[in-house]
Amino acid sequence: MILRLKFIIPIAVAASVFATFGLYRVLIQQNRRESAPQVLYQKVVVANRDLPIGKKLEAVDLRISDWPEGIVPVGSFPVDSVLLGRVLKTETKTSEAIIESKLAPAGSEGGFSSIIPDGMRALTVSVNNSSGVGGFILPNTRVDVLVTVSSPVQKGESTTKIILEDIKVLAVDQTFERKEDDPVIVQTVTLLVTPEDAEKLVLASTEGKLQLSLRNNSDRSMTATSGVQLKELVVKQSPPLQQVANPVRSVQPAAAPKTKTVEIIRSSKRAEVTFENGERKENKKL
Repeated sequence: MILRLKFIIPIAVAASVFATFGLYRVLIQQNRRESAPQVLYQKVVVANRDLPIGKKLEAVDLRISDWPEGIVPVGSFPVDSVLLGRVLKTETKTSEAIIESKLAPAGSEGGFSSIIPDGMRALTVSVNNSSGVGGFILPNTRVDVLVTVSSPVQKGESTTKIILEDIKVLAVDQTFERKEDDPVIVQTVTLLVTPEDAEKLVLASTEGKLQLSLRNNSDRSMTATSGVQLKELVVKQSPPLQQVANPVRSVQPAAAPKTKTVEIIRSSKRAEVTFENGERKENKKL
């Protein structure tokens, strides 16, 4: 009996220690959960797969996802029913939230025309490998438009001028989706312009030669240039005067000898006396 008590007491003490430690950990964890802020979630409609520009949304294209309230994007939708039939005007990746700014106006039909904003126009211009910047102009890039025209007054005089700046490229050939950045040689580029800019572009393409200049998409600055004329490129500059280290003095020609002639008559004889540099010379004449 004494032997049993000898083992039971230490075991009971150890069990109570473990129980107390376990209870302490449970209380600590519960206290942490109560003190930690609770994260609230909100329903957000996201893309169920990669969706191209101009896609008319269907139920299979969408799903509902729980997002923390603090990061819910402005313009998102909590239910997908209001999005059915709407058209995307930008490319959307899987699990990306569908927001109002990515959608064409309600009632728009799918396709290319749905990505043209109200009040804007899409205008196509012909390009080649040079004027198309070597194929690096892709959908959603931005360009400046330059035109070179001949002077109607002065023959042989040409002028190059930037007529449009920071113009968005909607499509190249018949492609209006940008899938990669590899250069592609195309024959036409479709630009997004205002009606006024469309008039300038048509006139410039009719009267002169167009050239596109690729911009950095983050550079939205405007530069007011006066253009450049051909004569400014080929005008000749007068060569600078060469300085002679040891100038040679010009040699003055020798002065002609001074002469004076005197006619002398002696009886019936005549003679001429010439004085040249002080010397007397006499020529007899009958």
